[in-house]
Amino acid sequence: MPDTSHGADQPHRDPTEWGRLVQSLDVASVFVVIGSWLGPRLRAQVAVEDLWQETLWLSWRDREQHEWRGLTAFRVWLLSIARHRVIDQSRHQGRQKRGGAHEITPFSTLAGADSVSAMLPPGSTTPSRVAGWRERAQAMETALASLEPELRSIVQARLFEEVPMRDIATDLGIPLSTAKERLLRGVKRYRFKLKQLLGSDFEDVPAPGQP
Repeated sequence: MPDTSHGADQPHRDPTEWGRLVQSLDVASVFVVIGSWLGPRLRAQVAVEDLWQETLWLSWRDREQHEWRGLTAFRVWLLSIARHRVIDQSRHQGRQKRGGAHEITPFSTLAGADSVSAMLPPGSTTPSRVAGWRERAQAMETALASLEPELRSIVQARLFEEVPMRDIATDLGIPLSTAKERLLRGVKRYRFKLKQLLGSDFEDVPAPGQP
């Protein structure tokens, strides 16, 4: 029988806590990750924020399947759901390829008359919050794009996707010390560029991960 407890030990199952947890995730950084997974072609067909809404709905629906191990693990779990949705969307677009652009149908429309927000606990998401996340995500993407490729890949993997440094070094085939040095250099340049783009709003943007 599923654990239906809604106490402090499983806050993601508590509707009064869910919205607070979502707001703690730095959703703009999640938008950046999802956008990178989609890539230019698929992103022209699928809205990042729409896929995020669907991810939230699926995670709330399946919340009993996740055991709480902290906010970082919760974020990783949500990203894994988003990743699977990106894969599904890619397969769907491949089957439905007809050529030319077409209008994106929001998930809230596909879901039925009720909006996704109405299907989630209060505080999960609002149109104004989504607009703010999208704006900040665009600034983050611009700051990332300003980095050299060898720095950009490490900054995105560690800062945004929270991949362990040892795994990053292994994937890139470089010493761990080299990976760490590139990360520190990249993070410094990334944050400098982001501060230029956001100005006074920069201090309000939490770091999605730690070097």
